[in-house]
Amino acid sequence: MNPGFVKKTTLLTFIALSTIAGSNAYASKLVTPAEYRALLPKTSNQYEIKLGSGSGLTVRYHCNIKDDGKGGYALDPLTCQSREIDFKKFHPNLVSIPVGKTQYFIEEHKLWAMAFAHAAMNSMVIMQYGLNKPNGTFNLSKPFGPNKESFGDYFMRNMGPNYYLSKGLQESSLGDDLQFDPNGNDGVLQVEYPGSAWSELQGIAQGGFPAVFSSLNPKNVLDSNSGPARNILGSATTSAYYNGSATAINTGSLPWADPTKPTEKLAEFIQGAKDPNALAIMLSFMYNRGPYAAKDQPLKNFQQCQNSVDLSNNWNCFTKQNDFGTRYMRQIPDVSNQLFSSGKFYDTTLTRNDVTIYLYLLALKYGFYTTKEYNDIYNKAMAVFGANNTISFKKDFGKIIETVFTTVPIKTFGEVSAVDQSQKVPVTSILSSGLYMSSKDQAGVVTFNDWLTIGKYAYLPKNGTTISAMKYNETDCTADANAWFKNIANDTSSTPQQLTVGFANDKCTFKKEPFKKPPAETCKDGEWCPTKEYPTKCTTVKHKGYTYQNEWHANKGEEPTPAGSENWGVWRLRGSTSSTCH
Repeated sequence: MNPGFVKKTTLLTFIALSTIAGSNAYASKLVTPAEYRALLPKTSNQYEIKLGSGSGLTVRYHCNIKDDGKGGYALDPLTCQSREIDFKKFHPNLVSIPVGKTQYFIEEHKLWAMAFAHAAMNSMVIMQYGLNKPNGTFNLSKPFGPNKESFGDYFMRNMGPNYYLSKGLQESSLGDDLQFDPNGNDGVLQVEYPGSAWSELQGIAQGGFPAVFSSLNPKNVLDSNSGPARNILGSATTSAYYNGSATAINTGSLPWADPTKPTEKLAEFIQGAKDPNALAIMLSFMYNRGPYAAKDQPLKNFQQCQNSVDLSNNWNCFTKQNDFGTRYMRQIPDVSNQLFSSGKFYDTTLTRNDVTIYLYLLALKYGFYTTKEYNDIYNKAMAVFGANNTISFKKDFGKIIETVFTTVPIKTFGEVSAVDQSQKVPVTSILSSGLYMSSKDQAGVVTFNDWLTIGKYAYLPKNGTTISAMKYNETDCTADANAWFKNIANDTSSTPQQLTVGFANDKCTFKKEPFKKPPAETCKDGEWCPTKEYPTKCTTVKHKGYTYQNEWHANKGEEPTPAGSENWGVWRLRGSTSSTCH
């Protein structure tokens, strides 16, 4: 999700006929206070938030990399940007926020600090208790990493508030790099939408967290120009959910996953890794390259990579190339470690009004919680103040966060839509690439926004769905698509019907036919596969008699062609003058 690095991380779609015929409700889990506290650092004050920020705390970031003289890469300090991290100094102004009929005010720096603290604990709770693991994802009874740390100490060092602050720097210079766009931008932490990461979170292929994200408006949640403090609370919270989703995809949480395979054992990999920064490295790598990249690279060579003390420089674990992804998985832990080891941590006094604003934004502005859930959390949060009207951010805000995650159930990964699956129309394509479709429900919420390729299905509710766009290259097929969709939606046949889209004679073709179980991938090794992503630069594939290599992350359905090679597409003919893969 680095600026300038084009990536789509759509989930592999596979939903069996039984899913269409069945029905599932959203899943959730109520985390108990004891379960929550089991995640916290084993320190004298478990709730202490060590968010680096203070006068004179300057960090280097956006560093390029150089050869380290040992066959690996190292960050080049001569190429870095530098930035003073002091929220109070740079965000001192009051922000006005209406809560109901009352106008509240909060110093902006408090929103930045609360956002990073919330994101850290949000990801910790989701990754442990929200991935549908009966006993939790990680084994909390065993130590983590080469230093034998507790889960909480290991997690806070690797992926605590400073990890999210670091991502805000790397992704957007904490928002300074983001231009105004009337349609919205991807936010300070760059969670791509429409489609891509946001679609994953909405539940494409039974993944993500659809109970939370299916009804959210991404511009309202993410856009740096549509909310207070650049919408940092919405952006950071969403980023935490995405990290949970990426972890789930690599820990066997998808319905069709085989949990015995090394590629589904990310949790075991991280817990036993000899590199003390393995968690930050792996999550940063997946955030930039997509969750499936972990399966293709480090998890494929599980034992060797787990035993590596310098994971990011082991070329049996990662492809050696000086690109965004290679830099990113070094940059994020580096800045996070600078902040964590500085000893200079943010603190301020929080009032009841400050906490009210935090909860209001999280629940009622962004929509992560219902009005009832907001009221329940609010009552518990106010009890943290006791007889006082103020608390310490550093020492006490962690207790406020605890009320958020232990008062109401957390939504878990991969819930199936609450809509009866028998009331959905499967839409698919016989085209290998180029067919784009977007759809909305009655409330205007986007239900699908992606490319349809062979073997990929979109499952759209019969009632209330409008196909807002369908295009094949430059040909607009939207009107015909809606007419055919409504015809199938009104079908009363006991046999599920699907809409199959093709293209002939300069127009889209449509066919109503019985639902066919999505075929298993039959691509031959070495041949370009339309249902596969190619995250690693210079991957060699053959297609229609030619041999190609990709210049950057190639999305599913991006077909290699000689014309594309000549016009600076992602795929270049091997050995051509436009290719940098030599």
